[in-house]
Amino acid sequence: MKKLLYLFLLSALYLAGCDSDNPSPIPSPSDNVQATIEGSTLDVLEGLENATQGFNTLKPEGLDDPIYISEGKLAGSAYGFMENNSQRLDEMGNVPTEDGWQQTAAIVDGKCYWLRHTATTLYTYLKLRVTYIDGNNVGVEYIIDSTAERETSSDNVNANLPIEGKAYVTDYSMPHLNPENIYVEHTVSFNEQEILNYAYEWVDSKKHAAWVAFTFDSETSQDNVSRTDEWNADPDLPDGMSPQESNHKNDGFDKGHLCASEDRVYSREANVQTFYYSNISPQLTSFNQGFWVTFEKTIQNWARSRDYDKLYVTKGGTLNHLLVNFTGTQKGQDGQTPTTDANGLTKHGLACPQYYFIAVLAEKGGDYQAIGFLAEHRDDYGYTNNNQAPISVVKEHALSIDELEEQTGLDFFCNLPDEIENQLESSYTESDWAF
Repeated sequence: MKKLLYLFLLSALYLAGCDSDNPSPIPSPSDNVQATIEGSTLDVLEGLENATQGFNTLKPEGLDDPIYISEGKLAGSAYGFMENNSQRLDEMGNVPTEDGWQQTAAIVDGKCYWLRHTATTLYTYLKLRVTYIDGNNVGVEYIIDSTAERETSSDNVNANLPIEGKAYVTDYSMPHLNPENIYVEHTVSFNEQEILNYAYEWVDSKKHAAWVAFTFDSETSQDNVSRTDEWNADPDLPDGMSPQESNHKNDGFDKGHLCASEDRVYSREANVQTFYYSNISPQLTSFNQGFWVTFEKTIQNWARSRDYDKLYVTKGGTLNHLLVNFTGTQKGQDGQTPTTDANGLTKHGLACPQYYFIAVLAEKGGDYQAIGFLAEHRDDYGYTNNNQAPISVVKEHALSIDELEEQTGLDFFCNLPDEIENQLESSYTESDWAF
């Protein structure tokens, strides 16, 4: 009898929070949020604790670029962020005139922020407040404050700054650098000159590169050598940072290249560097050998077709979206079933991306075009090394660079002049590419 009474009371409490038209329990956390300035918008961002739940963004009215959560911080490829000490939007005062805009901002409950959106000729300034944090959800209040013309349409506000000893940081292939990561350039001597083989950013907490970047030109697109298979720790990472062979043993995953071996076959030294463990990602066997390989071959074919003077390429796996609590449906080449934990890590502590991406910028006679690709990391596509995916699947996963930036939290091709970058990244034309 006591048990029946207990269940009855629970049912009554539940029904008290519901109505006949909407059976969902109420109130939600946002119901108690009060606006702090007239005309503001209340919204919710997802992804603070578990970004794999979806690519949730918000796009202020009149602006083409979204705001989102990346690596637990407020981000947006066209936005700068500056913290403010006010508790309400109507107390924030005037737009800050000093420098100090940051690429991201820490998410703090009750904190206010200035945001600066950059377009070709215009700055748009916004006020934003974090209204609550509830697990994976972040409530926000925001409003557009003002606009201002940029002093010149030719400046490049998101370009990488020069770094002593790093000659290629301003190359067009480079995304905007994250100062929290370690930036590495691998160079080789070829035809009596030093050239960039590839560069990357290392995220030590994930034991994985955020991205790798390189170019194909008349020299680096050459096919002169065979695959070396000389696996090694990366000598250019600080001691103890580079993964080892033991990090990839008996985990059910392939050692999947980010910069592919076949991307760098113009010299033996160049190919050897692709076998550094810093350039390796844990990939499902069928994905690596039967699916993703078709994307890589497509880019390689473009590079070696001589249809372009240069291809700038950025590749990687999403570290803001990891493959969590995963158990594979197929065993790897080592006979083991691939698994990841609740943090998206393999049994030996390597981050396992939920998606892989490629951003491509092509140059021909001073003209440019750009395209992106994003593919989910799965083992049920139905392709294998002996039955690789057709090129049609590559087209199905194409998207604009702006869309790819939303998904990855990265700012691609930041060293391009802003006018060119903004135009190229907003869309792509399939017929411009030789699929």
